[in-house]
Amino acid sequence: MQTYRPLHCYSGLNRLHRLAVKRLYLGLLISLLLVSDVWAVFIFAPLQNRRSLALQVGSAGNTVNTVVFDVSGMTLAPNSVPVTGISDGPNTTPAGGVEVTLEAGLFAQTQVILTVDSSAGLSCVGGSGCGSTIIPFNTVSWTSFNNDATYPTFDIQDGVFTGGSSQTLTNYYVNGGSVTMSNVLLFEYDNATLYPSGQYQGRVTFTASMP
Repeated sequence: MQTYRPLHCYSGLNRLHRLAVKRLYLGLLISLLLVSDVWAVFIFAPLQNRRSLALQVGSAGNTVNTVVFDVSGMTLAPNSVPVTGISDGPNTTPAGGVEVTLEAGLFAQTQVILTVDSSAGLSCVGGSGCGSTIIPFNTVSWTSFNNDATYPTFDIQDGVFTGGSSQTLTNYYVNGGSVTMSNVLLFEYDNATLYPSGQYQGRVTFTASMP
């Protein structure tokens, strides 16, 4: 879902003109028996011209959100079925999702890019029983909601983590003004492989930038 406003309607974002790149780390956790916390971190970098960029994934501020995939009981092999992740962040529609909002204010034609780094995988938490096993992030996909048919290239589309360090989620150009993109992502673990019982924890990095 996007909103687009011409420049003269967006002067209120001048206070953000020093923001060029914003990164946010969203924790994802697969629990075969247990649940634990993950981390959210904001990083800002300076910019010399008058542009603004704001990225929010889940809760605002320093609140820590957790997305949990509970793989147990009937969801285990040999009758394994995909497992939907549940976030403890703000309420979304549908429930349990993570809202990703990207707001860009610009004074000329500018490219806006949102990427994600999922290269680290989900590592076994020490002492939980799964040893050194790492579950690759390409086992986790998402369905994107609130997509806008008028500007489909601005939205995050349905997809799956590639396990790469710079996977593009959206990439578009805007001729001045401001654009706000907001999608709710509902994550799903494919549960296609039987991994050792235990707790797996990982982190993906969302990066918004104006090259």
